[in-house]
Amino acid sequence: MKARKFSWAALPLVLGIASWAAPAAAHDGDGDNGRDHRASAATIAIRQHFFGAENVDARTGEVRDDRVIFSWTTNASLAVSVEGRIILLDTYINRPELPPAPGQPDLRRSPLTPQDLVDLEPEAIFLGHGHGDHADNAAFIAKQLNIPIYSSPETCDVMQADVQRMFNDPNTVNGGAKIIPDGNPVTCIPVVTRGSVPGTEIVHLKQLEPIACIVAFKHIHSGTVPTDPDFPFVAVNPDSDPRESSLYPRLTSLTPGATPVPGQEDLRTTGFGTIPGSPGGPISLFYQFVLRGDNNFTFVWHNTTGPLKEGAGSDPGLPSPAVGAHLFQIMDSLPATDVEFGSIVSLGQTTNGVRDPILYNQHIKPQVYISIHETDATPISSSLRFKIAYQKAVVAADVPVRPEARWMVDPDDFIRPMVYDPRDDRWEKHADDDHAIRQFCGH
Repeated sequence: MKARKFSWAALPLVLGIASWAAPAAAHDGDGDNGRDHRASAATIAIRQHFFGAENVDARTGEVRDDRVIFSWTTNASLAVSVEGRIILLDTYINRPELPPAPGQPDLRRSPLTPQDLVDLEPEAIFLGHGHGDHADNAAFIAKQLNIPIYSSPETCDVMQADVQRMFNDPNTVNGGAKIIPDGNPVTCIPVVTRGSVPGTEIVHLKQLEPIACIVAFKHIHSGTVPTDPDFPFVAVNPDSDPRESSLYPRLTSLTPGATPVPGQEDLRTTGFGTIPGSPGGPISLFYQFVLRGDNNFTFVWHNTTGPLKEGAGSDPGLPSPAVGAHLFQIMDSLPATDVEFGSIVSLGQTTNGVRDPILYNQHIKPQVYISIHETDATPISSSLRFKIAYQKAVVAADVPVRPEARWMVDPDDFIRPMVYDPRDDRWEKHADDDHAIRQFCGH
């Protein structure tokens, strides 16, 4: 790959990564959204479920090519149709078809199975980081569809380990049936250099060209730091019910309707652990999607929100406030963001509330902020508590520019299409943004 330096001396190198030639069933690679392909009945049905029947051709399964449509599946996971090109942002879902773990309440309410994500026929998977509440099912889906996963090289290690676990699993729960056809590796594309310091590379991913440019860089996973005396602390969950489970139970089978063996470890999904010697779990990537043409509609997705002010985390080069400040500088330099899907949850919420999501807002400067990561690692009733804390905090901090905040509530907003017209005048960009788009995406 050839590196191209920015005109801003303080910013890192920009690298280009070519797109993966996906199978014709997902995308034929010539920019026509695979219009010679007629989807199966299962794919047509699930696409209509995800993106709205009015937005999906009932004969071919094509999703309308003049809209960007988001559908929330669980936690920070989204299915997205970018003018008809379908991708997954994270792949974890709760498992409603399975009974709860012994002694645990039944908290899984996402009306999906991993097979639904396969039937959707996405052309690629993008992972923010490799923890189980984000990367579960990724290797399974990629294996079934022969599509690429974009992630850190450390998380790619975990994806290949998942393939081996799935293929070698005796799967006695389901009569010994093989979960995947073979043990060959999946295509996992490392977005950044192994062991790199966050923010030292900005990458242009070409998977959605010529429709959209994807900008990606490593940022910092959420973490706990001391209370910031310069930012007002607003508690998130002062009245949380202690009977609520802090984590949804993780179960064992990839086959809908199967009954798991009580206490059996799930060897077919990523899990919160990583393979020995690999720090793939918390290595975190930030993505901005910039549509070509018209108003260059843009959206950002980050499935974790780190304490960038302190630059604290487990990555190389940390802790370093200078690294955190540099990450904020990258965000400041991006093309103007129209919609931000950002984790409202931070491991630092007990000491700094929602400070970190608000600081991301201030540097990303979205017109619309949609909170994610509201179903796992938090009490199940906490979504609206986060909303209240966020609203109080932006007032207390006297945040000068505030995005339009839209809150999603589990389970009300699962699989509820969020439809955006990229040609709407609201998303019109200025000359400075044209310059930024050329810098990050080329012509």
